[in-house]
Parts: sequence; C-alpha cells; structure tokens
Amino acid sequence: MAVTRRLLLTAFFISASAHAQSPNENWAFEDGYQTQMLYLHSFINYAFDLEWQYEWEQRQFVGNSLRINTGSVASDELRTDIDINLSQPLNEKWRFMGRFTRDGFRWQQLRKEQLLVGLERSILDSSAVYLMVNPEYGKESMDIAAGYTYYMDDREQYVRIGVLSEDFQWDTKSASGGRQDQDPISVEWAIRLGLANNWWLYSEGNVGTGFERVFPDATESPEISRHDRRENTAQVRVTRAAQDGKTWSAWISWYDFNELKEFRPTGFDYDYTNIVINAAVEHTRIIGERHRLRLLAQLVDQQAESTGFNAHDYDRFDILAGVFYEYLWPMSGLTVAYMAGQPDIAYTAPGDNYDLGDYRDKVMLGWRYIFSEDAQIRVSISHEVAEQGFGGGAIQFQMSF
Repeated sequence: MAVTRRLLLTAFFISASAHAQSPNENWAFEDGYQTQMLYLHSFINYAFDLEWQYEWEQRQFVGNSLRINTGSVASDELRTDIDINLSQPLNEKWRFMGRFTRDGFRWQQLRKEQLLVGLERSILDSSAVYLMVNPEYGKESMDIAAGYTYYMDDREQYVRIGVLSEDFQWDTKSASGGRQDQDPISVEWAIRLGLANNWWLYSEGNVGTGFERVFPDATESPEISRHDRRENTAQVRVTRAAQDGKTWSAWISWYDFNELKEFRPTGFDYDYTNIVINAAVEHTRIIGERHRLRLLAQLVDQQAESTGFNAHDYDRFDILAGVFYEYLWPMSGLTVAYMAGQPDIAYTAPGDNYDLGDYRDKVMLGWRYIFSEDAQIRVSISHEVAEQGFGGGAIQFQMSF
C-alpha cells in the first residue's frame, strides 16, 4: 500500500508540473487534425437521433431530463457527453433549476464540465427570472448566470435570454498574481417557437468576449505573462414533425475558439484560432408498421491557424452521410447503418506540410429498447470498412423524470 501511495503521489506531481510547463511538440490543439474519421464519428455515428433531439428540445424546461452519449473515438479515447436539466417546482412561484454539461467532443479545443444550480421565480403570467451559480471548489473558477424566460404551451415553447459571467471572482481569488483586464461575460440563449405547418424553430448559443489576463509578477507566475481566451457557440435549427411519423430537420452550427498565450521563456508565444461551421439535414420516416428509415447528411468546414509557436494553417472540409434502417417491435428496434465521409485536409507549416483525403466508411449494428415514453437506451457497435478495423461501441441513453 505504501508503494502504491508513493506511485500515485509521483504521478500527481508529474502531471501538475507538466500542466504548468510551456507547450511542446505534442500540442493538444492539433489532436485529431489527421484523424480522417473525426467528424464521421461525432456527427454521424454518435449523433443523437432526430426524434430524441426533438423531445429533448421540447421538454428541457418542463421537468427533469438526462441524456448520456458515449462512444469510442480512438483505441485509447472514449467520447462522453452528458446533459442534465433540472426544473423542479417548489411551490406556485419558485422552481429549483439545475444544469450540468460535459462536452467530450474531440474536435473542440476545450473538453469541459459545468454545473449551474439556482432558483427560478415566476413573474407575471408566463414569465420567469432565474439566478444560477457554479459552486466550484476553486473559488476563482466560480460562474454566475442570470436571465429572463418567456414560456408558452406548458413551457414547451420558450424564449430564454441570459448573461453568464465566468470566473467572476478570478481577480480576487486567483493565487497566480494575475490581473483580469477583460472579464469573460457572454450572452446565452435557448429559444423554441412553433411556426406554420408543424415546423419548429430552435436556437441555442453562448457568445461573449472571453477573458484577457496578464501576469506581471514573475515570482508568482514564472512561466506565463499573458493569457487570453474566447470560446463561442451557436446553433439554429428548424424541424417538422408530422403525425405520420415523417420528420425533417435542417440546422447550422458555429464554433469559434481563440487562445493567445505569452510566456516568459522565449519561443513559445502563440495565437491560435479554430472556427468550425456545420450544416446538416436529417429525415426520418416510418414505412408500414415495422420499418423506419433515417437519412442524415452534413457538411463541415474547419479553418484553424496558429501564429508564433507551432505556426500553421489548417483547412478541412468534410462531406458526411448516413443511412440507417431500423426494424421495429413494440418496445425495441434493431438498426443497421452505413455511414461514409470524404474529408479534404490541407496542413501547411514551416517544414511540415501534408494533404489528406481518403474515403472513410463504417457499418453499424444497433439495438434500441424503450423502457417507457420517458426513457430509451440505444447500444451499438461499428466496423470501419476502409480501415478494416473495429469502429468502436457506443451507448446512448435519454430520460425525462
């Protein structure tokens, strides 16, 4: 036991030291650059079914809901996304509100978790205001969110607009001796509105300034002298759900990331930007009583660059598609699918250029079980056809309670 404890302590200190060091050639920002199935995994194979997504958007402020999406994206990496929404009435005017998110996307530069808990107070007939905080152990990382929501149709339609202030105590609680010249304040929203002919509009996002921090004291911050970061996301979606089981959806998503770091040791300063735009369409239909067809197509455009350390330009454009057939029983279904992607990747850097664009495809076998109207699970395994290897397993679970 003593040996084990010593090994664990040694690993901990090595990890902490590595985290504080200047960047090296194994730069995490370029993780996934050469993975030609990067978006085929995330946007096709492990994407939530349109019907699941529609129910999530419809019920996310009605009551409590949970969804988990986990799948293998590499031999040593497991993508796990978690969303938890809590909306529990306390009396006629007050509700307890909670939100937990974990983003495990490999193509995003930050894999983060955030917990917000607080209260919502009804005002007027259909409106409410809310205040939520993130009770982090490190007080410099605490967040606070406040806003207004207009509800309709038993809270299934809504317009929520708020302000999120991240790390709002960083100036006074950080032990790094830094100063925050720009506070990370963002506007966040969630909107779901009914349109004509059974069409629905949905939009969500978080767009803000990011932070700007300087570290003037070399004693308290011996390595880094400046750190700026911005991360914005937005999505707009339209969906039509007909009574005969036919659903249509089209959406566009935007991801914008920028980080600048300046170090006291020379040669490590960088300014990195990554922008990803994703446009998609999806269609599902029931054929007869036993057959369900799902068609999915997406275009992904990624532009990334770094100046200074690891200077490079990275351009990527993916065409993705998936065909899913499901044989239905009253409480379950068996799915077979074929998914394909054609990436076009160009990387340019001093002394290190490459172009990639091999056709990639997967076949999948999945099984869905419906516990009730409020809970479903889907388990799947896949095979990478062109790569001739195991494509990984996945589990998706969604529940309202």
